[in-house]
Order: sequence, then C-alpha cells, then structure tokens
Amino acid sequence: MLRRSMGIAAVAAGGLGLVVAVQRKRFSERIAREARELWRQESSGPEKRTPLDALPPPVRRYAEASGAASHAPVRAVRLRHGGTFRPRFDRPWLPIRGEQYFASDPPGFVWWGRVRTGAGVWIDARDRSLAGEGNMRIMLASSWKLAEVRGREMDEGALQRLLAEMVWFPTAFLDARHVSWSPIDDTRARAVLRLRGREVAVEFRFDANGLPSRISADRYRDVNGKPVLTPWIGECSHYLEVGGLRVPFRLEATWHVNGRAVPYARFSVDELELDRAETFRG
Repeated sequence: MLRRSMGIAAVAAGGLGLVVAVQRKRFSERIAREARELWRQESSGPEKRTPLDALPPPVRRYAEASGAASHAPVRAVRLRHGGTFRPRFDRPWLPIRGEQYFASDPPGFVWWGRVRTGAGVWIDARDRSLAGEGNMRIMLASSWKLAEVRGREMDEGALQRLLAEMVWFPTAFLDARHVSWSPIDDTRARAVLRLRGREVAVEFRFDANGLPSRISADRYRDVNGKPVLTPWIGECSHYLEVGGLRVPFRLEATWHVNGRAVPYARFSVDELELDRAETFRG
C-alpha cells in the first residue's frame, strides 16, 4: 500500500512538473510576443528634437555628458539585470533576475522579473506600458495568476517608470513629441511625458558630472488592493558607456512611507544593448 501511494505521488509530481514546464515556456513566449508588439507600434510621426539651447541648464549638461546631444535617436533597447527585491517591506531581500525591452517611438516598455522564493519555487512579475496603458501581472511558477492590475493609476505609474528609465536611452529625453522639460534650479529639472492623452511628471536631480543621481515622483503604490499616492525615489549610479551613451548600471528604488525610506528593489544591469529590436534567448 505504501509503495503504491509513493508511486501515485511520484506520478502526480511528474505531471505537475510537466505542467509547470509547459507554462514556463508559454510565459516566455508571451513576453516575446508583447515585446514584438511594442516594437511594431505605429510611429508618432516625424521626429522633433528639442534644441539644446531650449533645455534647462542641468538638462543641457546631461545631454552633453551622456552623449545624447550628438547621438542618433535610439529606437529599441534590451537589457538583462540581476539584483535583489522584496515583495513586502517586512520580508527579507530575495534574488531577482529580469529582462526589459524598450521602444522610443512611441515610448513603451515590457519587463519581466523572476524572484526565487524557495527550492523549485518562484514568482514571475510582468510589467508593461504599451500605447500609454499599463498592466502588471504576477504569476506563481509561471503558471497560476496571483494578481493583475489595470486602470488609470496603473497607466500613470507605468508611464512614470518609463520616463525614469529613459536614462537607459537618453536620446528619448530630447524627443519633443513626447518629453518636455522645465527648470527647478541649477541641479534639478522636471520632465513631463505625454502619450496618447496621458501625462505624467518626474523630477530629476543631476550630480557634479551632469548625470542623473536621483529621480523622484509621487507614484501610486498598491496597499491592500487600493492605489495610494506615495513618494518614490530612484537612485542611479555606476555609469558606463554603451554604444556612445553613458548610462547607469545600478538602480535602487525606494518608497517613502510614514516619513520612513523603505527600499524595495536593487537592480544591477548585466547586459544592455541599443537598437536591438529582438528578445533574448534562454
């Protein structure tokens, strides 16, 4: 009887493993389809580059320091990252790896990240902004949907993420069709992204080298299923040159809750390629 029970358990475990393997492959294929959809979007029309002398002084210095001022517009980006992440503030940091794909005309992104929560157990997250619409999906082992978020607040949050992460293809900051700048002081400026009738803003602080060191905004954070506007900060560091542009290879993201800074993501870029409108393999 015991032997029979063990045999049934082994068959069940094997069947479950097969289901997960199939679903994992389907999840990867879905990400690839969404990335291709991102790159196939209809162009916003003729490019309109903002003249350097029309930019606030710190943004002008950034355009020059990053190489964006003299670089051709970047159309597509793909990157891989590692790092650590914690789904909740009271949970320990967990290793994460992810991939992200960007388009600049019109601006958008698709990102997926995988967090290992235990032996043979993981959680997948897919975030995106496509045609101005945001969508976040959380999956257990690529197979079972734990959560999916849509709506106006998600649209805005995804667009703010997109605007902040243009630091990985800074030529997009000079595209007047979508981005405009206003001065704050000698080291800070406010960027506004407009897309398909939606508009979001983010503040950039620049360091002594003219590069973004801190990005901040009020963004919606999910609190027990409800969106709550919360101060958010992204800190950029470890700038390296890729394809003639200086871009950050490390990013830490933090929420400010009840007067307390609570970091939740620490990403380090492993691979970054410009004008590669194709997905990674494997």
